[in-house]
Amino acid sequence: MKLRKRNVTIREVARAAGVSIQTVSNVMHNKSSVRPEIQVRVLDAIKRLGYYPSQSAQGLRQGASLTLGFLVFDPNPRALADPVHGEVIAGMNDVARANNYSLLIDTPSIRPEAPGEHFLRPFYTNRIDAAVITLSGTSDLHDAVIAELVEANAVFALLEREVSGDQAFCLLSTNAAGAYDATSLLIKRGRSRIAFIDSIQVWPAVEQRLQGYMRAMRAHGLESHIQVASSPDWTVEGGASAMQRLLNQTDRPWPDAVIGGNDLLAVGAMHAIRAVGLRIPDDIAVMGFDDFEFARYVEPAISTVHVPYYDMGRRAAETLIDHLQGKTVAERRIILPTRIILRRST
Repeated sequence: MKLRKRNVTIREVARAAGVSIQTVSNVMHNKSSVRPEIQVRVLDAIKRLGYYPSQSAQGLRQGASLTLGFLVFDPNPRALADPVHGEVIAGMNDVARANNYSLLIDTPSIRPEAPGEHFLRPFYTNRIDAAVITLSGTSDLHDAVIAELVEANAVFALLEREVSGDQAFCLLSTNAAGAYDATSLLIKRGRSRIAFIDSIQVWPAVEQRLQGYMRAMRAHGLESHIQVASSPDWTVEGGASAMQRLLNQTDRPWPDAVIGGNDLLAVGAMHAIRAVGLRIPDDIAVMGFDDFEFARYVEPAISTVHVPYYDMGRRAAETLIDHLQGKTVAERRIILPTRIILRRST
């Protein structure tokens, strides 16, 4: 099935701006001969009409681009430095290279009035054939972006979020179950005042982990000990500040264990714990999530929940390429299991 492109032509742009087709072309090619006020009119018409010149119209190669996209929406300016994204990209790249595909990485923005515009642009301009997409932020923004992608018939795979559509796939990990098991393990080892550190920067996978933690605390009769501290971001510094708030509270005892929504938050929590002279794990046990490579090398090495993001990247790329090549893809909803990795921090 073909991508449903917007039926806007360069002629319509010229008409809307009150100029000639050649003038529109000159503006798009940054010709200096066009007066500034004319440039403003043309660019405004392009934006209002949602015009995207195709590669073939510009004399570039036609047909499939043989390129996969990795599109990330995340308000954190260092989002692409996140180890999760690095693992996914590595997995995608291995499969892309083996199939003679290239990989385009982009961080589209989301405008409330046209949420999916910047996600669709690389499709409309034939820069990519399909994309792996990950979205941070509130679910209403997610819903709007996903709805536009599905409506446009774009081929994409969404990470850590359910999706349905003729050309849509999703890859999930067992985040909630992993967090439930990790919390239950800490409880069986004698910990009861277990806290959870998440972030105000919403990410669906960590929302699922939080729900798994809370479900385990309730299941073991420890609902009154539920504590959640939110970091301003997904960094070590953020994890340390969230842990400091837990340690500075005067209305309840310190936690005797803490679970970081990811390993970076867990490392930050460890710094804050040691800063007040407490011992890990004797006074406070620390559990991370994701199993980033550094987790085994910090002191003490971090117990964590392994999430197979490299494999997720591989499976996503394999699924998209198979679909593009007309092969039957049996699984549209792919679930990869998590597992607990025990180290010295617990």
